[in-house]
Amino acid sequence: MKNWTIGIVFILTVLMVACANPYEDEIEDVEGMQEVLSGVKQTYGQVDIAKVNYAMEMYLKNMKQIKTYYKPDTVDENVTKLVNFYKGIKHSAKGFEDEYYAVGMQIEFMDKQLKTLQTDMENKADFNDSLETFLKNEQNNLDELSKNVGTLLYNYDFIISVHDSVASKVQNILLENVE
Repeated sequence: MKNWTIGIVFILTVLMVACANPYEDEIEDVEGMQEVLSGVKQTYGQVDIAKVNYAMEMYLKNMKQIKTYYKPDTVDENVTKLVNFYKGIKHSAKGFEDEYYAVGMQIEFMDKQLKTLQTDMENKADFNDSLETFLKNEQNNLDELSKNVGTLLYNYDFIISVHDSVASKVQNILLENVE
């Protein structure tokens, strides 16, 4: 009886080891990357492209009026400083919309890549020793994507804060001096 018990325990142990997924650690790595990607998505979701477009429209409208009604030698020094600061919108918004949509596509692509890689590992696909390379590439891509989203959010915050703080002042100056 004792031999039967030892035999059954041995067989069960062999079956458990044989059925275990050899990629458990790598699957955990991918799940960690997916969590980071989820945070990147949330950060990306904070960007409201309509606000950026509105800020740029107002900038262009205000600058057109300034060029129409002001001569460079008649502008007060404080107004000049304000307008120069306001021009930061133009520089930060240049290519912003294209970058915004490109980053969105990168996020969706990376999400699909990580899900596919995880599914392949769960199905015990044979990676021919290339799994480590795949994981490194995905980590590098995620790091680059995180950096791009950070830059995008920084530019977004700058555009919106400059617009919120300066656009109304520029409009008031125009109203005071044009009427």
